[in-house]
Amino acid sequence: MRRVTLVIGLCLALIPAQGFAATNTPTPTPKATVKATVKATPTPTKKPTVKKKTKRNPVKPSPPPKWPPTGFKVMDEIYYRTPSVEVMMNVAADLTPTAKALAKAIAVCKEFSCGRLQVASLIGCVYWEIDSKVITPNPDLAGSFLTMGMLRTLAKKSTPKEVVTLVLPSGELLSGTIAVVPIGITCHQDQTTEIVPSNTYLRR
Repeated sequence: MRRVTLVIGLCLALIPAQGFAATNTPTPTPKATVKATVKATPTPTKKPTVKKKTKRNPVKPSPPPKWPPTGFKVMDEIYYRTPSVEVMMNVAADLTPTAKALAKAIAVCKEFSCGRLQVASLIGCVYWEIDSKVITPNPDLAGSFLTMGMLRTLAKKSTPKEVVTLVLPSGELLSGTIAVVPIGITCHQDQTTEIVPSNTYLRR
């Protein structure tokens, strides 16, 4: 408004004095029209939300167990072998409940003499029964052994062609001269009232 008023004053000063006095016609006061220019605020363009597709890897079915298992002996459709310590530790390193139970059983062998065994059956078993002799070298006769006791091990059921890894813990303290040797392996097809799994050692 200040700029508009200043322009009006300069215009009146340029008109001669007599002309202004002789004419009494009122001069209309010009009205300043101020147009407000409204700038449109650009609306920010919202990028559409793109949902990332989650890639789901299809669950692959477990490969069927290799049959017959490599390195196993067979008798009456029962496959068995004495695994190495390395094989035992590899099996126990798994994260399955069965592997954890095996690792716990292996820990017992730090105190007691133990045997090792892997078994499998073509038809599967309700439970396993393993009879073992606990022996030591006979000091009086080279090449012969003395039986210190008998161990009976019961193990849980297995599915057809499943390899079961077992620890056979005796009641004898750990010694490099004591061995636990399986002499009988039975794959039972009937239920039992006995405690499974369990180990029963009878010293002679």
